Amino acid sequence: MRSSLLIGSVVIASVLATSGCGIPKDKHYAALEAERTRSADELEQAQKAAQAKWQAEHKKLKNIKDYADGQKIRSDKLERALQTTRKALAETAVKGGKKGKALAKCALERSALLGRLNAIQAVTRKVRESLKSMSDAGKLQVKLERGFLIIGLQGDILFDTGRSKLKDGAKPVLLELGEILKKTPGRLFQVAGHTDSTGKDDRNWRLSIDRAWAVVEFLLKEAGVPGQVLSVGGYGSWQPTADNNEQSGRATNRRVELLLIPNLTELFK
Repeated sequence: MRSSLLIGSVVIASVLATSGCGIPKDKHYAALEAERTRSADELEQAQKAAQAKWQAEHKKLKNIKDYADGQKIRSDKLERALQTTRKALAETAVKGGKKGKALAKCALERSALLGRLNAIQAVTRKVRESLKSMSDAGKLQVKLERGFLIIGLQGDILFDTGRSKLKDGAKPVLLELGEILKKTPGRLFQVAGHTDSTGKDDRNWRLSIDRAWAVVEFLLKEAGVPGQVLSVGGYGSWQPTADNNEQSGRATNRRVELLLIPNLTELFK
């Protein structure tokens, strides 16, 4: 900005120097006025830019401060609520005698139980999030059903019709799944086989168990999943998820599922 004003001064000086060299006065004053106007405009623009920059920085700092203040307010409110609850429980215990103490104890136990339940639900969410990339790629399905987190593997991808020997193409998927299972220590998974309704029931029962065992055996021996976190189950055709009268429905029903079993000892310890 200073350089612009300096240039303007040089121009003014030049005009003044040449004013006695045959340049008409009206042109001389017009040049001076034009230079003054340009310098004033540049100064005004510079002031506006500086003001805008200051306002932006001020707003940014204000937003940060507002957020910090808001977090502190919420934290303070939560702490006050907890203190109020503790005080109320203590007063109930004192005023109510044995009955009050029992009620206060029940309230504390309920609070602890809810905390443990939230911890179990957090594990379920974590497992589900870890499977998201495989689910998005269509390698498996993840759903919450009957109170369980269920990992579904399509049977026709794993096995040929009527067989319980794993296809080679299924092995990379199981290896990837095994890596995720190993990162959830202490969790129990039941590997359950399912068939369509084609054929005899006893044959379907056996086939569903054999297929579940084939998956477990691979996870144990090839993927390195600890045996204590796996169990085997077979349901034959008795838990269909689609219409067995349709070809597409039968294909959907031929599947192997891994059920995340909640650790109830954590809930009632």
